[in-house]
Amino acid sequence: MGIVEQAEKHLKGKQVIIVTNSLDSDGYVQEIAGTLLEAIDDCFVLGQSSEAAPTLVNANHIAWIYEDIGEEEDEEEL
Repeated sequence: MGIVEQAEKHLKGKQVIIVTNSLDSDGYVQEIAGTLLEAIDDCFVLGQSSEAAPTLVNANHIAWIYEDIGEEEDEEEL
């Protein structure tokens, strides 16, 4: 099972951070945060705000994807 299928199964509807494997002009990887709306056909669809159109990310440019649990949840555990 590939990254798209795994993300669809485990992360759909959750806040995620996608880290790309391509470098920006300053030599840093790009992170994209949002709600994973769909993961289909080698494409991730992220909702970043209710006002903006969804962001499409090609799965071929993804180094990893993980759930964004946020700092608030980390503080509650302490």
